[in-house]
Amino acid sequence: MSIDEASRHSDHDQPRNIVFVAYPQMGLLDLTGAQTVFWVANHAMTERGLPGYALHTASLAGGEIQTAEGLVVQSRKLSEFDDNPVDTLIVPGSPSIRQIVAHSTALADWLRDASVTATRTASVCSGTFLLAQAGLLDGRRAATHWVMAEWFERMYPEVELDPEAIFVQQQSVWTSAGISAGIDLALALVEADGGREIAMQVARHMVVYYRRPDNQAQWGSLLQSQFPASA
Repeated sequence: MSIDEASRHSDHDQPRNIVFVAYPQMGLLDLTGAQTVFWVANHAMTERGLPGYALHTASLAGGEIQTAEGLVVQSRKLSEFDDNPVDTLIVPGSPSIRQIVAHSTALADWLRDASVTATRTASVCSGTFLLAQAGLLDGRRAATHWVMAEWFERMYPEVELDPEAIFVQQQSVWTSAGISAGIDLALALVEADGGREIAMQVARHMVVYYRRPDNQAQWGSLLQSQFPASA
């Protein structure tokens, strides 16, 4: 559904606009993992007469965006959403995120302004760097990929980084750890919108944990146990 079509619905029936903020060399699964959660949730919500989501991928210039893995995705212009209601902004990470934040402030500037009117702003993996660059995490706790944790703490000492968390919510700002943790975060957002039963249905459909067991850390004991003690 387009923005114009959605605007003709009542507030009660209108889908929530979810904008995935794209940029060159972003991680593909950071983007599509969370997108798939909301896409599956749409089916569960429609069955219950709930409004669901309108999913948009947008970038500063619009057009084709090449991901870190080489796949090209199409995007709209972020400026199209300047005067349209956005429920949730989701920012994927990138293996090149340190270079990205060092050489451009335009995306962080847009996020800073857009987050004022968005209901929620979220990041996947190292997308947390862009939220921090925008000043959205000052004085707040946050999560990011454990590989990036040391660099993050050096660059943004004003943020309280939790290096083990899968995801963290601080008021309207949500951050998550590496790659597949974006699925965990998206499931939590769906639960906040539609309740536990719908989030459970989405997790079953995707064959993923609804919640990881025993508050599993990023570098969990199960993963560690799979490394042999010797050659």
